[in-house]
Amino acid sequence: MTATLIAVLGTLAGAVVAGFMQHLSTTRTARTAMAEQRRKALATAVPALLSALVRHREQQYLKIVARRDGVADTVEARRARYAARSAVTSAMDTLFMTTQDSDLLAIAQEAVDAAMAVGDVPASELDAAGLRARQAHTALRVAGARHIYA
Repeated sequence: MTATLIAVLGTLAGAVVAGFMQHLSTTRTARTAMAEQRRKALATAVPALLSALVRHREQQYLKIVARRDGVADTVEARRARYAARSAVTSAMDTLFMTTQDSDLLAIAQEAVDAAMAVGDVPASELDAAGLRARQAHTALRVAGARHIYA
């Protein structure tokens, strides 16, 4: 009778341990899959923001050159600038939905602020503003890659 009781308890304990191990394995697999999904989302969001920042700066430089050359601003040029700015905003929103990393988000915000400033500075400060925008862009690129491949 004692041997039977020990056998039953051993079988039940084995089933509990097996179920617990199955649960641990499933949880670990789900966590790994979620981390990979977040990494992929970040690997999409950061380059999208970088690309949008480049397009925005390009539109600002085109505006500045047109003004220097005495070319009147057109509706099409304004639409292109607004579209570029909207793309930056959308890309930044996507990045915020992708990560909660405050360091990466702060670096991204610095890059956005620097890019937005390019079109608003006096001509005498344009070179410095452009340099700040490019440096902030590079900082975002480096930080993004570090987070993606961490």
